Amino acid sequence: MRALHFDGQSVQLSKNYPDPEQNLGTEQALVRVIKAGVSSTDVQVAQGMFNFTGILGHEFVGVVEQVNQGDTSIIGKKIVGSMASRCGTCDLCQSGLQQHCRHRTMPGLHGRDGCFADRIVLPMDMLNVVPEGVDDDRAVFGNLVSAALQARRQLTIEGKPYITILGDGPLAMVVAQVMVKLNASVRVIGRYSEKLAICEKWGVKHRHIDDIGRRADQDVVVECTGSLDGFNIACQLVRPRGTIILKSLLADWHHQKAGTDLTRVVMNQITVIGSAGGSIGEALGAIQREEIDVVSLISRRMSLNDGQAILQAAQQPGTFRVLVDI
Repeated sequence: MRALHFDGQSVQLSKNYPDPEQNLGTEQALVRVIKAGVSSTDVQVAQGMFNFTGILGHEFVGVVEQVNQGDTSIIGKKIVGSMASRCGTCDLCQSGLQQHCRHRTMPGLHGRDGCFADRIVLPMDMLNVVPEGVDDDRAVFGNLVSAALQARRQLTIEGKPYITILGDGPLAMVVAQVMVKLNASVRVIGRYSEKLAICEKWGVKHRHIDDIGRRADQDVVVECTGSLDGFNIACQLVRPRGTIILKSLLADWHHQKAGTDLTRVVMNQITVIGSAGGSIGEALGAIQREEIDVVSLISRRMSLNDGQAILQAAQQPGTFRVLVDI
């Protein structure tokens, strides 16, 4: 089969990659990938920022083709894969923290091949059936929307707080749409004016990072840049006893010599919340009800046959999401 994979040094498109069907384990499903999305995390993996080798990609929609000792009624249905698997037997799984399973694998990120391929094998508990009326273009954003909804779930809103979303990528734009529905004053801060302009469609205030003060007056800052610099700016924006929600994988922390000064976090008693994952089912429901606009975030459509070029396209200025037809 075709697969875009990373060998630890470079990204290559193989047309004769071993088909995963032969490795279909108990209570696992073989899924034919229809469409995938290219995220900034995929780019970071391809740059060697994570200790991963194998097929890239983790955001996709596909059709279940085969099941090994599981619910066969799901065969033929469209699904979105969850970000992580769970063993169900470790202490964390047994205590209700399945998302933090000690033995979890993550497609295209940790211990499991990703979705930039003709087929992918996933445990049955990672399959989320796409509701009627949700097309492939929208379903592929299931993971992204679930991450934004998780950030909202972790917030306790009192009064009418000031909320800043830091970043201008797809995650920031979805988080902005989620937060603006709260009883809050919401703004998006970013570096690319052409990307920030899309906020006008949703009625979300936006400013360029160079045009704002650092007065430490925000009740909540949702950090969506995934960068060390972004975290430092968040610390400057949030008020004493305010909250910072970290939404992105801070991969570049491991590759920068300069650290971050946590003095402000301590002295201002800032609460820092790590936020990852979320309910794919809830996200697909929100997409079905058209509560979130994801179609506006599609910047370009490409094919898996374009190989490395899909990662290069995802890094172009002004690009939100590249969708890949498999």
